[in-house]
Amino acid sequence: MADQIRDFENKIRKYHSLPEAIVIDCKSVGYPFYVLKNIDITYLENRDLELLEEFIMKCIANGFNKLAEISGFIGMDNHVIEKVLSKLISTDLITREDGFKLTQNGLDALQQQTVLAPVSDTKTFYLDGLNGKLIDNFYLSKFDVKKYQNSSIEKIIKRPRKDHIEDIIDYYQDIEKFLQTPKNPNIELIQVNKIEKIYPEWHEVLLVLYKSNPNDSEIEYEIFSRDSIQKDYRETIEKLYGEGKKILDPIFQDMKQDNTSNQSFSEIISSINDEDVKNVEQITARISSLNDPDSFTDNKNNSVKEEKQKLKQQLEHIKNQTRISEVIHTCELREYLFKALKQAKNRVMIVSPWIKSNVVNQEFLSALEETLKRKVQIHIIYGYKETPGSMKNDSWSIKQLENLMHNYKNLKFQKTTNSHRKQIVCDDKFAIVTSFNFLSFRADPNLTYRDELGVILRDKQTIEDLFESAISLIN
Repeated sequence: MADQIRDFENKIRKYHSLPEAIVIDCKSVGYPFYVLKNIDITYLENRDLELLEEFIMKCIANGFNKLAEISGFIGMDNHVIEKVLSKLISTDLITREDGFKLTQNGLDALQQQTVLAPVSDTKTFYLDGLNGKLIDNFYLSKFDVKKYQNSSIEKIIKRPRKDHIEDIIDYYQDIEKFLQTPKNPNIELIQVNKIEKIYPEWHEVLLVLYKSNPNDSEIEYEIFSRDSIQKDYRETIEKLYGEGKKILDPIFQDMKQDNTSNQSFSEIISSINDEDVKNVEQITARISSLNDPDSFTDNKNNSVKEEKQKLKQQLEHIKNQTRISEVIHTCELREYLFKALKQAKNRVMIVSPWIKSNVVNQEFLSALEETLKRKVQIHIIYGYKETPGSMKNDSWSIKQLENLMHNYKNLKFQKTTNSHRKQIVCDDKFAIVTSFNFLSFRADPNLTYRDELGVILRDKQTIEDLFESAISLIN
């Protein structure tokens, strides 16, 4: 176990550029999959023509030789049919003279399609229980969910039912893709006949808990599987957190982080209702999940458009009734820090308990100086009561900020004795209150994921109140 811990520690230090990172624990977790055992399928292989190509060529063979005639008979828009016709002309399967006609190559190709014999086969697929992705080849390191019941992640995706083919109809395109090979790329799935068995299994992954350096009070985590960092798993968990499904909470309930909050700060934001934040977040996530191409006009997509419009109206109503403009998460919060520096015309305020060099680095210092050159007034306030084992501020970064303050009179860099608040103010355009440590957490999307939530406020009076409240911390 000690060797494994050292191996994880080396990987985290290497992948995340954290030379002092230490692993403090690792925990086995069951990640859910549905096994779709022995799906009976029928398909055509060695198919040289796509289905629409075949239908268009059959139309031409039966006397439809005008674009309008073909599109009218098939029931598709002219531009769709015209695109396929152009391809058939370029491959010498049809020719265009007075009208469309099959070439000899086209006649031969169409004849070949009539002698294709359907193939029956059985395949096993795996359905990711969290993100709904279907895969065809997966080594399942089984996790004993009965033995470690509290360490299994709750299944999110609805389980397909045995003998209910309609439950997997959305995966037909994926199944067809998995049937295709470099030697047989033109395989067409005809139908799924039967699903012999469907059952859940848990894939064992390791949650590795670590600190960026030994003095940090905050604990971060990474997901490992098959000896590597699993980016897909982390992104799935991040997306679910964004939808309000905090699936790791039961697993880490004994590792809660300090949520101490400055009292005056709490009073200012007390009118921001948790339920409103949740509603804004969930409705926004739902809107984003809807696929609504403008070119689609069938009934299904019309209903999607209607649902999307209804959700937008609900979201606008909540925003009008509250101070909340938007709810954002981890990596977006880091982006807003630089957005504030870039867009500000008069003032920027950054409040964060700690300062670390992996965040207050040359990139940040350069962006800060460019803002100062534009004569923008910048306030940076930091400071939290230090205790044994708590996070330490980085002396190099503090020295660089002090040097900038010496060179630019419009920079106020000040330390308060004990504030845990995290906020940004950009002019009177927006303010952000959040759990995100702006000056000590890097939030690189390719590195460790840690869910942080922020609320964007655009009410001018609220922005001013937040600014004045923060100034009072150092007066």
